[in-house]
Amino acid sequence: MSRTTFCLWLAHLGGLGRVPFAPGTVATVVAGIPVAFLLGGTSIHWALVVVSALVLASCYVSEVAERKANRIDPQEIVIDELAGYLVTVIGFPPDWKTIILGLLLFRIFDILKPWPVSLLNRKTPGGIWVVLDDVGAGVCAHIILWIILAAWP
Repeated sequence: MSRTTFCLWLAHLGGLGRVPFAPGTVATVVAGIPVAFLLGGTSIHWALVVVSALVLASCYVSEVAERKANRIDPQEIVIDELAGYLVTVIGFPPDWKTIILGLLLFRIFDILKPWPVSLLNRKTPGGIWVVLDDVGAGVCAHIILWIILAAWP
C-alpha cells in the first residue's frame, strides 16, 4: 500500500467517508463512540496524548486527501470529525449520557458552525483548515457539555 493510499484510507476512516448520506455523522457515531469509550477508560494524560496525536495526524492525512481529491475540504474526509468529537468528550466519564450529549453537541457545532467556530471554517486549501473547524466545534461542545453535566446531577 502506498503512502497516499494509506493516507486516503485514514482520512476516509476506511470507507466511512464514502457513505452516501451524512458521512460526517456516520463517522462520528461508528468510529467516535467506540474510541470515546476506549479513551474514557484511560488516564486523562494518555487520552490527551492520543487525541493530540490524532489531531496532528488528521492534519497531515487531510492535506494528502484534499490534494488527491483536488477539492477544498471534501466531505469524504471524515477523520476530522473523529478528532473533533474526541475533543468534545475527552476528560468526561465514558457513560451514555456523556457520549450521546457530546455527540449531539458536537454535530450541532460542526454543522451550524456558529461563532467562534465560523472563524475557523476557511475555504482555504490545507489539511489544518480541514481539521481546525472540527477541533473548534469540539472545544465549544466540550464547554457546553461541561456546563450541562455540572448542572445535571
